[in-house]
Parts: sequence; C-alpha cells; structure tokens
Amino acid sequence: MIKSQLFDSTGNKKGLGITSEHAALVTNLPYPPLGSQKTKPFRQYLTVDGTASGSNDMGVNGSVTNVDFYVQADDENDRYISNLNIIVGYGASAQPFQWADGTALSNGTRLFYESRFGQQDLHDGIKSNQDMFRLSLELIPTAWEVRGVGATNDYGYFINFDLAKIIYPYGIKLDRGTNQKLIMTVRDNAGTAADNFNVIAYGFDRFE
Repeated sequence: MIKSQLFDSTGNKKGLGITSEHAALVTNLPYPPLGSQKTKPFRQYLTVDGTASGSNDMGVNGSVTNVDFYVQADDENDRYISNLNIIVGYGASAQPFQWADGTALSNGTRLFYESRFGQQDLHDGIKSNQDMFRLSLELIPTAWEVRGVGATNDYGYFINFDLAKIIYPYGIKLDRGTNQKLIMTVRDNAGTAADNFNVIAYGFDRFE
C-alpha cells in the first residue's frame, strides 16, 4: 500500500475530505463558492436587425420577401438563450386551428438557430395557434385565451418556450465573436390576423 496526500492548489495545504464511508468528499456544498459571478442576465426582443433598438413588430407581411427577427451572438461573451416568451394578440375570439383570429398561415414562421454545425430547426413551420402552443411542451388549459392583450378588449395568449428542456442544461449557445443567431423568419402575412406579435429571448451572457 502506498500512502498519498491530496492538497488544494491555493497553498493552504488543505487536504481532500474523506467521509465516514471512506469515500472522497466531492459533492457540491449547499452554498455558492467564494468567487466572482461570471454570468449576467440577458433579455432582448427578437428584432429585424438583431439589436435591442430594432423593430420587434413581427406582425409583418413576409409572403413575398421573408423577414428575419433575431438575437445575435455577442462580440466578447458566450450567450445562452434559455427561454422564449411569445405574445400573440388579435381582435376577436379565436380557435387553436387558426392563426390569431384568422385562417391558418400557408408557410408560417420558421424558428431556428445558427451554430457551428449549420442551421438547426426548432420548428420549421408555425402556421396556427396550436403550433405555437406546442412549443411550450405543456398541456394547454381550456381557458388559454386572455383579454386586453395589446389593446382594450383584444384577445390573445402568451407562450413560454423553455429551451433548456430540449438543450440541457442552459439552452442554445451563441458562441462569442461569431455570426450565430437565434431567428424567427416570418414567411406569410402574419399581421392580417395578429395585431400584436413579438418574441422576447431570456438567458445570460458568460464572460471570463
């Protein structure tokens, strides 16, 4: 038997802990480590130019020329998108098989992201309200429709798409210093039936 000792790298010569069951103590302690936090919150609308000040009104006509709305990678920090919050508002009560309170779209909207492996679809054609509901990965209650969305007495609904559930544990990563984006492309006239349509991306930036 060769006896050995394991110490930390701080120069304090603190040894590795051993439990009463003779196992190395390597589990997380129930409090955060002493050190600088290296993440900061990120929140931004998907916009036509990828900037926070760009237009976020997705109720546009993309039937002739498709319109991209997106968030983009940061120049200096890795960006993780973990949640999308989507709102759709319209004038009259609707049905799930419609888009807003009108007929379903023909081509719909495409939701995807660009990575170093190319383009990856999250949904290749959101054409109806129920297509939007399915992004939430949850059962939709009977009372899915609310009032006062965007205007007095307007109808509408909200959807939360938890990207961390399908790309564990942090969601979609946009590598720093790249042209990577998370994009929703409008490929129809989405504004005929929808008075209010936009998407907010939530997540965090990871820095050195």
